[in-house]
Amino acid sequence: MSAPSPLPSPHLIADRILAGDQSALDPATLERWLTGEGEIWELMAAADRLRRARFGNSVHLCSIVNAKRGGCPEDCGFCAQSRRYHTGVEPERFLSPDEIVSASARAREHGSTALGLVTATRGMEDGSRALGLMIEAVDAVHRAGHTEVHASLGFVSRDGLQKLQAAGLTELNHNLETGRSYFDQVVTTHTYDARIQTIRDAQSLGLRTCVGGIFGMGEAPWHRAELALELRALDVDEVPLNFLVDVEGTPMAGRDPLAPIEMLRIIACFRLALPRQNIFLAAGRHHLGQLLPLMFAAGASGMMIGDFLTTPNRSVDDDLRLLAELGLEGHHCGAPRPELDAPPARAAALRLPIVA
Repeated sequence: MSAPSPLPSPHLIADRILAGDQSALDPATLERWLTGEGEIWELMAAADRLRRARFGNSVHLCSIVNAKRGGCPEDCGFCAQSRRYHTGVEPERFLSPDEIVSASARAREHGSTALGLVTATRGMEDGSRALGLMIEAVDAVHRAGHTEVHASLGFVSRDGLQKLQAAGLTELNHNLETGRSYFDQVVTTHTYDARIQTIRDAQSLGLRTCVGGIFGMGEAPWHRAELALELRALDVDEVPLNFLVDVEGTPMAGRDPLAPIEMLRIIACFRLALPRQNIFLAAGRHHLGQLLPLMFAAGASGMMIGDFLTTPNRSVDDDLRLLAELGLEGHHCGAPRPELDAPPARAAALRLPIVA
């Protein structure tokens, strides 16, 4: 049996990316890194070079609001809001436009420049009351002007997305959750390709797309590589990385969280695989424990601030204090971002010593 080929240096991969080759990280190397090969600190150093080259000291901050809580008919095995599981989350009505505008104002006070409206629904059918309510809410937030309006609404037709866009929607979140070959271990009530079609419909209209996944659901490292490569092929704009939060009553309850070092490895690998994208940490980042500040050194360029859908987050004050202590500042969502092919002098200034 032949010995495995030597792993490329992460810094050499970063050099190629900084020179303009956005796909410099090949699938085989990505999978080996995610399996645990390669020195974690070297991976992080290379990922941090890419983060700083594209985002400098800016960090994207966003918030979400549960615009329609509970009662979702889908069977996503991690979700507290599925009506198939006994999680203590009771279905509630859609929030009113005024309530959502108030959430937008609070998000702005917290430093967020985008509010994501999230509904626990399979989707929004054309002509439905649900779609009408969300169009009204998007319009209200857009007119109030506190934040950009993003949304995570499940399946929406191209026509429905066009109506939401006309009302002021700038970005659609529609996570793939995991790699294609593991998806049916997580969800059985809809398909991977249906999700991809919704993402492509949004892109065809010029909407930005926010697409990520959840780690720690029992997937293997190659499933994580599969997800990263799918996101690269789709050329999405934002990539939220979530880590499974144990919710009693769901099929995935009781799983041990990933070790902090493994979480940092995932962040660094996704940054090297997706150098253009805003990669931000959302649910489960508290599993990093005392290593939490290192998420930025591992390549993350943003984080969700404020509470999640059914679980609390760290306090806003703690998160803003963390950014201040690290010398980082909030970045306006949707503002132009510097390209990776920075001027040679700036790119050279960002390079660290290369370890062969």
